[in-house]
Amino acid sequence: MRTLYLNQAALSAKATTVIRDTNNQSSYLLVGKWGLRADVLSVYTIAGALEAEVKQESLGLLPKFRLVYHRQTVGRVSKTFGVIREVLFVRGLNWIIMGNINSGHFKITHGRELIATIDQVSQSGGGTTTLAVDQPDHEALVICLAAILDRWAKHQHKALAPLRNHAWAPAAGDIAQFTKK
Repeated sequence: MRTLYLNQAALSAKATTVIRDTNNQSSYLLVGKWGLRADVLSVYTIAGALEAEVKQESLGLLPKFRLVYHRQTVGRVSKTFGVIREVLFVRGLNWIIMGNINSGHFKITHGRELIATIDQVSQSGGGTTTLAVDQPDHEALVICLAAILDRWAKHQHKALAPLRNHAWAPAAGDIAQFTKK
């Protein structure tokens, strides 16, 4: 298995992201943006050849994404209701993604065969995602899936932020004002 490293801060900044290998050599470029229907993230080799794309097909609570490998659609991934949150299916490739969005640890399998693992590593300078991929043909697609998972994790944290932030609760001075008579 080959290990690749993806900088999460660059991924979140909607900038070009360089994916490096264990020797710190640049292997791939991830270019594009999210947010609107028909937005695309593209994975290029360092030589400039287009390897894979992930295209956003729909918006909303259950966005759908299309995976394109060498200009051919190979699969689709989306969140679904009624299925455990930690299990996602890549239709077309018959891959199953199991893991936890909060911890950032995922395994991608095809039957009993391990395709890749995705792990988030926290560092003082920001987060790094490590991708351990079984074969070179799967690397670009796993990079696309890591970008989708990172996006869903960021949106889940934003959605839960009002629950963690108690700004909606009255301030201590407000309560004292109502209790004095």
